[in-house]
Amino acid sequence: MLWLLLGTLAVVMAAAGLLSYRAGLQEAGEMFDARLVQSTRVLVSLVDEPLSELNAFPGEPIVLRGWHGQAHGVGEALAFNDGHAYENKLAFQVWDAQGRLLLRSDSAPARPLATLKAGYEDVVVDGAHWRAFTLRSPNGRWFQSAELTDIREELAGDIAGGTLLPLLLSLPLIALAVWWSVALATRSLRRMSHEIGQRDPERMTPLDPAQVPLEARGLVDAINGLLQRLDAALARERTFVADAAHELRTPISALKVHADNACHAGDEGEREASQQLLTASVQRVERLVAQLLSLSRAESTGRVVARTRLDLAALAGIEIDAARPLLDARGQTLRLDLQPVLVSGDEIALGLLVRNLVENAARYAPAGATVEVRTWKADGRAFLSVDDSGPGIPDDERERVFDRFYRRLGSRHEGSGLGLAIVKEVVTAHAGTIRLAQSPHWGGLSVSVELPCLA
Repeated sequence: MLWLLLGTLAVVMAAAGLLSYRAGLQEAGEMFDARLVQSTRVLVSLVDEPLSELNAFPGEPIVLRGWHGQAHGVGEALAFNDGHAYENKLAFQVWDAQGRLLLRSDSAPARPLATLKAGYEDVVVDGAHWRAFTLRSPNGRWFQSAELTDIREELAGDIAGGTLLPLLLSLPLIALAVWWSVALATRSLRRMSHEIGQRDPERMTPLDPAQVPLEARGLVDAINGLLQRLDAALARERTFVADAAHELRTPISALKVHADNACHAGDEGEREASQQLLTASVQRVERLVAQLLSLSRAESTGRVVARTRLDLAALAGIEIDAARPLLDARGQTLRLDLQPVLVSGDEIALGLLVRNLVENAARYAPAGATVEVRTWKADGRAFLSVDDSGPGIPDDERERVFDRFYRRLGSRHEGSGLGLAIVKEVVTAHAGTIRLAQSPHWGGLSVSVELPCLA
C-alpha cells in the first residue's frame, strides 16, 4: 500500500509538472507574442519617419548595437545597469518596399527574418528557431521583430520547476506521513493476524469486528462465518465419533461372542448356528456403518453445495429398483404412481432420502404388506410420499423418530435408528419439509416430503 501510494503521488507530480510546463509555455508564448507586436510598433514609431528624411541612403544598412553579456539565474541575476540577459534574444529588421535592408539589430541576420508579409511566422535561420512578427508601415516599409523561442521554453521550464520543486522537496515528508498513516491503519489488522495465528485449534470464538477498520469489517465477518462453520463441523465430527463408538460397541461385542462360539462349538449344528448369527451380526454392522457414513455426509454442511436439475420421479424409480430384492424377499406388494417432477438438489443426497424411506417401509411393514410410492406436483411444490400397510407410528413418537439412534420399543425389528434422521437432514438441506401421518389408503405410516419445485 505504501509503495502504491508513493508511486501514485510520483505519477501525479510528474503529470502536474508536465501540465505546468505546457501551461507556462502557452502563457509565455502569448506574452512574448504581444511583446513582439509592441516592439515592432515602437520601432515603427521611432525610425519610420527618420528613415524617410535620409535622401541619400547608403548601401549598407544601419546596425543597432545591443547588450551581449552572459548571465545565468533568475530575477535580479539577469538584470544589469547596462542591459538584460534576455536582450540578445530579440532582433529587429527594417526593409523598404523594394526589399532592401535598411536597418537591423546586431542580433539579427542580414537576410529576412521571415517572409515579407504581415503576421506571425515560425522560422529557422542559421539553425536557430525564431518567432517573428512582420508589420508594414504607411510608408511601405516592412518592420520585423523576432525572438528566439528558447526563452519561451526556458520560462515555461522555470514555471514548471517552480511548481514541481516544492512538491518534490516535500515528497519525503509525504512519504513519512503516508507510512505513518498506513502503519496506524493496519495496526489492528496486524493485531488480528497475530491473534488468529496464536489461537488454539479448538478455540472458535468470533473475532471482534469493532477492533478493525471499517474497510476490513467484511473480511472479519467472513472469518467469523468460517469459524462458526468450522465449529459446527468439529462438533458434528465429535458427535459422530462418539455416536459411532457407542453404537458399534454392542454389535462388535456380539461379533466377538458369535465368533468365539463358532470356534468352540461342540458339534456341527452349534457351529452352523453360530456362523449364521455371526453372518447376521456382520450384516448389521455393515448396515450401521453405511448409515453412519450416510448421516455424516447428509449433515456435513447443512446445505446443498452441488445442485443439479433432476427428475424426482426418475430418481425414485432408480432407488426403488435397488430396494426390490428386499421387498420381494418379504413378499410385499409395491405400488407406484410416479409423475415427473423437476427439482434442484444433490442427486446423491436425494437418493439417500428415497432409499431410506422405501427400506424403512419394507423393514417395518409385515410380510405381504403393501408399499406405495408417489411423486407429484402441486402449487409450485414437489411432493414425494411413501405409504405402507404396517403398524405405523403413534402420534406421541412421530417427532422422536427423527432423533439419531432412536428405536421404538417392542417393534421387534433390528435397526440403527438412523434412517429417518438421515431423511430429516437431507430435507432440511434442501429447504423442504417432512410430515408423518397415518396412511389414508393403507392404514400404516405415511411419510410425505415437500420440496421446492422447478418450473
